[in-house]
Amino acid sequence: MMAEKENSKAPHPSQLDKVKEITDKLEAGIHELMESAKFKEYLKCLSKFHNYSLVNTILIAMQKPDATLVAGYTAWKNQFGRQVQKGETGIRILAPTPYKKKVEVALVDPSTGQARMNPDGTKATELKEIMVPAFKVVNVFDVSQTDGRPIPSIGVNELTGDVRQYDMFLEALKRTCPVPIGFEQIDSGAKGYYHTVDHRIALQEGMSQIQTIKTLIHEMTHEHLHSKDPKELPPEEPRLTKNAKEVEAESVAYTVAQHYGIETSDYSFAYIAGWSAGKDTPELKASLDRIRMAADELITGIDAQLQILQKEMGLDVQEAPQPELPVPGLQENGFYRYYSTQRPVDIGTFPKPPNNKPVEIHNYDADSRIPVENGMIQAWGYIEYPKPLTEKQVSDYELRPAPARFTEKEVRESQKHDIGSGEQDIQKEKKSVLKNLTAKKPEDKGTPTKGTNASRKTRKPKEETR
Repeated sequence: MMAEKENSKAPHPSQLDKVKEITDKLEAGIHELMESAKFKEYLKCLSKFHNYSLVNTILIAMQKPDATLVAGYTAWKNQFGRQVQKGETGIRILAPTPYKKKVEVALVDPSTGQARMNPDGTKATELKEIMVPAFKVVNVFDVSQTDGRPIPSIGVNELTGDVRQYDMFLEALKRTCPVPIGFEQIDSGAKGYYHTVDHRIALQEGMSQIQTIKTLIHEMTHEHLHSKDPKELPPEEPRLTKNAKEVEAESVAYTVAQHYGIETSDYSFAYIAGWSAGKDTPELKASLDRIRMAADELITGIDAQLQILQKEMGLDVQEAPQPELPVPGLQENGFYRYYSTQRPVDIGTFPKPPNNKPVEIHNYDADSRIPVENGMIQAWGYIEYPKPLTEKQVSDYELRPAPARFTEKEVRESQKHDIGSGEQDIQKEKKSVLKNLTAKKPEDKGTPTKGTNASRKTRKPKEETR
């Protein structure tokens, strides 16, 4: 797929190194999302849902593998303002129903720890009330089986966009996957599921190419990591909760997709955060090694199948056309946009590489700041460059690239046509501060200080060239 340009003087990173770099970004992105007010509202709602045991999790997966949020009939009605739809069949699980029972127990002398004896030599006893564990079968329902008040959500509902050479990439995934893959109408609203009994993967038909690819990798991870019966697992293998399994599957999906240049963070970050128990993402941290190994194994398998497919199509493996995907930051005007999310753009708050001078700088009014990063952060302004910034430059100045919306081919095509009069008017109305800021000279040089306000003196880092 998309080949990365490497510095010829630097040691070539291994595939596992690249995977680790992606998962490091994943950790940082999820932590930032979890600090948002929107996520706190989401957690407040989720705290009302019952945390089911491993046995009940298996029962739910066997009966409704696409279930996401499960609660009882009364809970849906009273706590969430939702009604179970007529004709829906409940998911049968076991509910604890312990009962009290009086039994005779031996009396023990607290000073000696020995049983007390009666005068006739028999053991002294007393009646004691104990709780006897017991269970009964109850019905619960998935959110897809209910109607009513909306459940708070984070992230986008579905990814949009195409993947170049989609058919070949999808075929490579199918050949890599050891179980059948099929498309169907999933009435629950789930994007896909791995059927633990039939050992097959189902995908929702009609989704975008990016959503289909991402969902398939997610379900392939379930098959790869979570398809064994817990009873058959070796002692050293972790017994994972439903939450941990979903965190692993989506983390691998994000990592593999990123490796091939497919951007899924708007969906994946929210999905992983939603299945995590707290803002420290214990499931993610505990599973990072498994996530990285699984991603590496899937990438190796996919690459092998892609090479086979390219040979079958008569393509030179070294020169086979690579899929052109939307590029983060790239705008229709051909420039690369980066949002300033910590402060208004001012002197010393943005990089000025010698070979990549900014072409546009714009600050928003205080009451017209726009949401970025899937609505989790308010941008103060943005800077546009003729070339993409390096990851270090973006990190040093705490910038965020604009969402990936355009491919380089689309930009080239759009530049063949003149900008419409309406867009010209918008461009004229921008309050560009480029000339003012680029004309200023900071008092000294250095590395920018994170978290400082624009009004403070900020140090300028040493410029990079790559």
